[in-house]
Amino acid sequence: MPELDDELMERFQKGDESAFTLLVRRHQQPLINFIARFIGDRDSAEDLAQETFIRIFQAAPRYKPGHAQFNTWMYHIASNLCKNELRDRGRRGRHWVDNTVSEGEPGDAAADAENRIASAPADVSYQPDVVLERKELHNALRKAIAELPEKYREPLVLRDIQGLSYEEISEVLEIRPGTTKSRINRARLMLKDKLKPFMERL
Repeated sequence: MPELDDELMERFQKGDESAFTLLVRRHQQPLINFIARFIGDRDSAEDLAQETFIRIFQAAPRYKPGHAQFNTWMYHIASNLCKNELRDRGRRGRHWVDNTVSEGEPGDAAADAENRIASAPADVSYQPDVVLERKELHNALRKAIAELPEKYREPLVLRDIQGLSYEEISEVLEIRPGTTKSRINRARLMLKDKLKPFMERL
């Protein structure tokens, strides 16, 4: 609800610090997930999410409700921080760290399914071999997304994982809507190609 974000920002601008705490609670986990997918490192993602909120806190007096969506503004700040992080890693020669999803993390479908096996043993979708297959697909998909070039990975994650509209993504990335759509379509084709060997084994 974009209106709620604007309302919370207005309250914060008037001195209600609890409103900012609510904003952080509303957006923290989706933001960490986005950053983790973008840079491939969950530990750094938490730090960059915190830095994003610090920058929002500092820039709050200049925020104009109704001028732009809070969501778009937040992801734009996070996106720039991610690009800086990746550039810094390149200079330091740091290798990609693939720890974007931890075992048993909330929202991990495979882990949730494993936890339900005991309570629903008759359901074929919770049988160990099915759960293992699903987990392998999840890992293959995560790896394939991490291997996409940045200009395709970023809009794909914003659209298919974070659920932003094409217009919002265009604002976040400061590119034309047509370019956004073509990059997302290209990213999906690249993913399909990367996952083909895995799907053929199933």
